[in-house]
Amino acid sequence: MERKYFVSVDSAAEDRMMGHLAFVDNVSEAAGDRLYIEYMDSLGFLSRAPESCPLYILSEQPEEVLRYKLFGKRYRIVFRIEGTNVYVHDIQDCREDVDKSLV
Repeated sequence: MERKYFVSVDSAAEDRMMGHLAFVDNVSEAAGDRLYIEYMDSLGFLSRAPESCPLYILSEQPEEVLRYKLFGKRYRIVFRIEGTNVYVHDIQDCREDVDKSLV
C-alpha cells in the first residue's frame, strides 16, 4: 500500500512561487500554464514519495534534514519530512543566487 503524506507549503514560499508564475505568464501564457501544472504535479509527487528526493546540503548543516525536488527545468522545492507530513520551506529559481538563510 502506498504511503500518503500531507504537504504543507509555507506562505512565503507560496508567494515566491506565485511571483515566478506571474513572471512566466507575462512572457507566455502557455509557459505559465505548463509551469503551474509541473508545480502541482511536484506537490503530488511529494505526497507520495518525498523520501526518494535527494538531500539539500547547505554550507552549514542545519539541525533538520532538508530535501529538494526539481521541476520545470529550473525550479527547486526545498522541504523536510516529519512523520507523514512534508513541510515546504522554499521554492527557488535555480538561476538566481540563493540566499540560504531563507530556508
